[in-house]
Amino acid sequence: MTTFWRKAIADFWQERTRTALVVIAIALGVTGFTAVLSSYAILTRELNDDYLATNPASATLYTDKVDDTLLSTILENPQVGTAEPRRVVTGKIKSGPAEWRNLVLFVINDFNNLRVSTVQHEQGAWPPATGEILIERDAFQVAKTKIGEHVTIKMTSGQEHTLLVSGGVHDVGQAQARMDNLVYGYITLATLAELGEQPYLDQLKIVVANDGFNQAHIREVAAGIEKIIIKNGHSVLKIDVPVPGEHPHTQIMGMLLLVMAGFGVLVLLLSGVLVVNLLMALMAAQIRQIGVMKAIGGSRWQIAQIYFSQALFLGLASLLIAVPAGLWGGRELCRFLGVFLNFDINSFAVPLWIFLLIAAIGVVTPLLAAAHPILKACSVSVRTALSDVGVVHNQYRSSWFDQLLAHLSGERPTLLFALRNVFRRRTRLILTLITLSVAGVFFMAALNVRASMIDTLDHLFATRQFDLTVNFVGMAPDDAVTRAVSNTAGITRAETWINADAIFSAKGESDNATEQETHTSDENKFTVIALPEQTAMFKPNIIEGRNLLPGETDAIVVNHVLADKIPAIKVGAIIKLKIGSEKNGYQQNQWHVVGIAREPFSSAAGYIPKAYYAATKPNMSNSVNLVLTRTDEGAINAVKADLERNLEQQGIHARSNYTKGEGRSVIDEHIVMIYVFLIIMAGIVGGVGGLGLMTTMSLNVLERRREMGVLRTIGATPRTVWLIVASEGALIGLMSSVLAIAAAWPISKGIGDMLVGLMLRSVLDFRFDPSGIWIWLAVSVVLAVAASFMPAWQASRSSARDALACE
Repeated sequence: MTTFWRKAIADFWQERTRTALVVIAIALGVTGFTAVLSSYAILTRELNDDYLATNPASATLYTDKVDDTLLSTILENPQVGTAEPRRVVTGKIKSGPAEWRNLVLFVINDFNNLRVSTVQHEQGAWPPATGEILIERDAFQVAKTKIGEHVTIKMTSGQEHTLLVSGGVHDVGQAQARMDNLVYGYITLATLAELGEQPYLDQLKIVVANDGFNQAHIREVAAGIEKIIIKNGHSVLKIDVPVPGEHPHTQIMGMLLLVMAGFGVLVLLLSGVLVVNLLMALMAAQIRQIGVMKAIGGSRWQIAQIYFSQALFLGLASLLIAVPAGLWGGRELCRFLGVFLNFDINSFAVPLWIFLLIAAIGVVTPLLAAAHPILKACSVSVRTALSDVGVVHNQYRSSWFDQLLAHLSGERPTLLFALRNVFRRRTRLILTLITLSVAGVFFMAALNVRASMIDTLDHLFATRQFDLTVNFVGMAPDDAVTRAVSNTAGITRAETWINADAIFSAKGESDNATEQETHTSDENKFTVIALPEQTAMFKPNIIEGRNLLPGETDAIVVNHVLADKIPAIKVGAIIKLKIGSEKNGYQQNQWHVVGIAREPFSSAAGYIPKAYYAATKPNMSNSVNLVLTRTDEGAINAVKADLERNLEQQGIHARSNYTKGEGRSVIDEHIVMIYVFLIIMAGIVGGVGGLGLMTTMSLNVLERRREMGVLRTIGATPRTVWLIVASEGALIGLMSSVLAIAAAWPISKGIGDMLVGLMLRSVLDFRFDPSGIWIWLAVSVVLAVAASFMPAWQASRSSARDALACE
């Protein structure tokens, strides 16, 4: 072992407590970064592999019917690699006495010959027999059923049928059922017929033969297939071309991991502050040793090598902890996101480049952090180094602030002495304040995001003044709906609305737009809601323009989501909209945009007067909104059951229903993730900050040991010395909390908007939670006192003789 390494190890052993703290701090940052980086490599690989293994459809064409003749014609096309017909129908499902859950049924013609967008059999029967249903694995908890039980299915016609749950499947292409509160089921055509539906398939999923990752090429092939379908006497209602080879959740996952990686880098940089403090402590303790080494011929670079080797040791030691811990954390993060995104992790193998990058970061970070204090200390002259007495000249300067500190007086000299000491090493103070302040900002950001979310949801649902919405199958007479409502107990008020699809017609588009132009303009599609005149259940938050007025028939209020999506839709604009549905066709009219309403966490929508339908659908609606006397779960379920039974008696079939609480809980699920993430980050950064403060206070005590000896000599008790040092820590904690409070407003708003924007594509109505100020004030002071306890205890235990004799 070389002399350099022997001295480096001896120095670290002498300062082993602080060395261990710094190694832990660096390891925290590297661990977080390793976990995020490894999980990113694993998840992107496994998600793509899982998704591509299903042979996902290059395009899906929605038509009136796909028969065997049409399918054979499509398969003969050389540009088509393979194709398979499907159908999706909706309904409701319940098991035993459980309440009805919304159901999406995927109808498959031949389970034994799946070729496109395949599903994987996991348990139970395969294929399902007639009268049986397979359920997606994550949907079992939503359906509250298990294999071998019978479930009741209600189709949109209102008929109820019983099916046997015979097995479970995994459908990689579907979102987590629990998050959407949906049940995904898989049945055969024969079972569909038993449910009272016409047994035909109306979707054609194709995989192109060549250039499968070229979206423009896929669109060309899909357009050619559309012509073949029309030539064979069928119509095409819609063409969907997703991003080729990319799982629908890839972008969301990538953004989440990118944000986590950013915070990992932040922790890593903050941990570098501790390296600076530790090396400064070593330099302060060994300045005379540096002078001796220079006096006997040691060069600046030779001496610097000793301390750079110590920084290298810190990095290598931290890697020994961080790499296994980070890989474990990465695996757990993969498992969590795998469940969240509903896909399997088949291999946790981490590519070599991850290890190389982490090793480089773990080694380079402490070396860069240590460069300044090492080179500065090694530049000291021999005379200055040998005459060092532990007190740095000009610690108290001649600025107005220093003069103010010097003239402070009062009845508590201990606190005044502590206050002056805090500002002696201002660079060190600033570095420590940064780490503690960042922790405070994250903590208050978590509380502010939570408070802002509550406010945002309160504002959103205040505009929708109803408790329950029931959507019908087709249009229904208003008077029949009114009779059903009046016969249902627990309802205080009701309003009937009309929901329809709308397509924005770009400027210059012909009034007689072709079917092709209609069904391929998905980016211009949105929902319109026809409201009764002077509605009492919708009070939009108008941010520009005005609301609808009585007597208007061609005015429209759009939400801000639609206005952002299509810039041409703005207040005062005259726009053309095709309103209707893919099944029943569209009718084009001109509309005057009179207002824009803010609707966070909502899809693009427009609101028009119900009077628009006076000529074509007078006194008809396809949904009803209800205000209930009680809104507890039991009361709502009772109203749902009674109302649907009364609607059936009027010949009206309910397609779906949802409550205000259900809509709010779905958003809350996502916000809880953001809240917990910010709290965890605050804890990690706070831990690093606490370690930094402990190192700072230890360094301060080390540099002032002779001062402590003087204090003991003139009568200061160990308790007084302990109080001085602890008060310094408390003052630093208090100062950091003030800085955190000042920065929390803009930074926490930015963090909240960024995270909510990534996950929910919306912006919060920001509210600052004042409780975060008092909580963090208490936490920061307690943390600072705790971090200062050991240095203060060590200072108080030192005798006057030992302190005055220290080197």
